[in-house]
Amino acid sequence: MVFLIKNLFRVLIYKASSSVTMTAIRSGLVCMMPLMIVGSFAVLINNVPLDSFRAFMSMFFGETWKDVAGAIYNGTSRMMALGSVFSVSYAIVRTRKSSDQFNSLIAALVSLGCLVTLFPTSWNALPFEEIGPMGLFLAIVVAVTASSLFLLFFRHKLFRTRIFSDAADPLVMQALAALEPAMWTFLTFALIRHVFSLWGIEDLHTLVYSLLRGVFESFENGLASALFFVFSVHLFWLCGLHGSNILETVTQRLWVPKLAVNVAVAQAGGVPNEIFTKQFFDIYVLMGGSGATFCLIAAILIAARRSNTSKLAKISIPLALFNINETMIYGIPIVFNPFYLAPFLLVPVTLTLLAYAATVLDFVPVTTGDVAWTTPVILGGYAATGSWRGAALQIVNLIVGTAIYLPFVKMNEKFKEESNQKVLEKLNSQVNYVDNRRVPLILNRPDEVGSLARVLANDLMDNASDDKGLYLVFQPQVDNIGRVIGCEALLRWRHEKFGIIPPSTTIVISEEAKLDDLLNKWIFETALRYHKGLNDLGYTELIMSVNISPLQLRNPEIVSILRRFIREYKLNPDKIEVELTENIAFDDTKESREVMERFKKMGVRIAIDDFGMGHTSLLYLRSFNVDTVKLDGSLVQDILTDQSSVDIVKSIVNLCDNRNMHVVAEVVETKEQKDLLKSLGCHYYQGYYYSRPLEINNFVHFLESNDCETK
Repeated sequence: MVFLIKNLFRVLIYKASSSVTMTAIRSGLVCMMPLMIVGSFAVLINNVPLDSFRAFMSMFFGETWKDVAGAIYNGTSRMMALGSVFSVSYAIVRTRKSSDQFNSLIAALVSLGCLVTLFPTSWNALPFEEIGPMGLFLAIVVAVTASSLFLLFFRHKLFRTRIFSDAADPLVMQALAALEPAMWTFLTFALIRHVFSLWGIEDLHTLVYSLLRGVFESFENGLASALFFVFSVHLFWLCGLHGSNILETVTQRLWVPKLAVNVAVAQAGGVPNEIFTKQFFDIYVLMGGSGATFCLIAAILIAARRSNTSKLAKISIPLALFNINETMIYGIPIVFNPFYLAPFLLVPVTLTLLAYAATVLDFVPVTTGDVAWTTPVILGGYAATGSWRGAALQIVNLIVGTAIYLPFVKMNEKFKEESNQKVLEKLNSQVNYVDNRRVPLILNRPDEVGSLARVLANDLMDNASDDKGLYLVFQPQVDNIGRVIGCEALLRWRHEKFGIIPPSTTIVISEEAKLDDLLNKWIFETALRYHKGLNDLGYTELIMSVNISPLQLRNPEIVSILRRFIREYKLNPDKIEVELTENIAFDDTKESREVMERFKKMGVRIAIDDFGMGHTSLLYLRSFNVDTVKLDGSLVQDILTDQSSVDIVKSIVNLCDNRNMHVVAEVVETKEQKDLLKSLGCHYYQGYYYSRPLEINNFVHFLESNDCETK
């Protein structure tokens, strides 16, 4: 029964987390993370709980030194609602977009305008309370509603006029197409505001928060009230409402005065007995901020240390030490996140009960110290109670809270891994090249595919720098009598989370992220280091082939890099082959020709990959002094069944014979293919008929088992 309930709970969470709207809300809030981090540091600077720090800042920067960080806070955190309505709406419409005539930025701007439409017309200044974290809930509701209405109007023929403009900029046509849907969306929100106005409601924020605060006006100081208070604060946070601010009047009425009572009793020589004070919640419950997010950070560092979420957790540690947690609330985000709904409510309630029990049982004294809310964990426990036991209870609460968060963190990470695997499959399927590609195709995508590609680009840069995850395999090249005459070094990437990343995806990401120079340097060094090892074993006649793309010909430093490694490992240049791939169109420029000429002057061999079916095969032969031509694999695969492939291969072989070039047939998988290729004049082969690509140790074994004459 427990197993069934647990799995049902997991299915419900997975389903909720996979919904388009939930995904878009989380994506939109994550887009606000840079502003939240900057704003959080501004809050930290202005609230460091050290008198010496404040005195230092006042002495060097004047009494108004807080205005600098305050201005930053106004431009970041206090714009939370405005920024979120835009980013959430943008994320929503991007997931539902189905027409090139539709512009997501316009829809996001319309949603932003609809939020402002609901504001009272009497406002003459920026209402920071309404456009900051306090207004986030309404902002998200407006973002979802306005973007959905805009899409509905846009797709319905009654509310959209198709206008075709001869303007050069396609944005003009998109803007004109959005005119009527925008008008109807604005009109809808204006009517909503008018209806509320007729009811005497000018400010929706004030109405919502007044109703919420009114529920707590009859509260009394006691365990039930404390638990309900803590639960409500965190429930508001989960809905995008700033729970602490909403219930600030309750805090001031119930919990703040009780500290003064404790202090007065202690000064009179009595025994203070008021358990629930503002400091009680600050030091025992809100450790790291609402939701005891310090516990969440610890759980992430334990259970998800290899995840990108751990990077956010590490960034959040300095802020969480001072109980500032916006980076976690909006960065993960916790808001509207089904995975963290249960622990975000359960942890604070549990910690409240633990601290209450410890106080009732006299394990810790009641709070008597007026401690600032930014006082770090452990220090706060000691300062608020005047006892080491207060600090010890904080440690116990940290351990308990972390233990509660752990299974949910693991569940969330598992869900993310499953989701990312699906996105990776989609990314791999969409990786392709187009003729004359000059702009990124993958990294600039605003969807989940682009997001994952950017994550992989960052990881690829780290792996190429740290020599982790990347490795080379070597596929033998064999002549007619079975002698291994060379090998092609092929890049492989074993990602610590996603496993083997297809080479095509790795190459696309590296080129679009401008990492190809860094990656090629790693490939050159690794391949030539292994080549040196093979020479030391006696395989001195073996040719090592390394791939480069036409894009790398734009960098003249590539020749110097290769020369440096050849000299470092004391290798013979004519046993090194640079294999030019044809994944994109080649620019026959002066710079490209000069790079290839410098390779030849250095004594390095030049090979052309995928010859016969690529972009510029014949152009290569005209422009460069080529040593080897590698037949396109599709020609070899079809050679037994397609006479055209036979004729093309025969023509290429004759052409290469006349120009004294070697011809290597790739993707040779059967003896029949090899025999026909041999009859057509091809004498060198590479493919699974002889061997799969092998890691270096297995490649050495292959050489030994074939009794190679390359020594």
